[in-house]
Amino acid sequence: MMKIGEFEIYLKAVDDHKCPHCGDELSRRPRRLWQKAVSFAVPLRHYKCQSCYHRFFAMSPRWKQMKRGERWLRVAATGVVWLAGIYIVFRVLFGVLYAVMS
Repeated sequence: MMKIGEFEIYLKAVDDHKCPHCGDELSRRPRRLWQKAVSFAVPLRHYKCQSCYHRFFAMSPRWKQMKRGERWLRVAATGVVWLAGIYIVFRVLFGVLYAVMS
């Protein structure tokens, strides 16, 4: 398990849908937009335990079934999309600043 800020990420898939803390049933949680963008490259699923309310992310079982080439393609495609998004944001920002300064 890894912890990034308030999020716990389990690097193994939760195949049996049991909570790692109490062993009860898990339910899938809806993801935010940034979580969907990140999970395209590294397919994480958002879970919440129905009894102890423990929330965490775990790897999708499909990640292990993918071929290595498909995994790298997903990571590369996500990197390109992120770089394009950053470029667009800076392009708009500098365009606005240029218009204000002129």
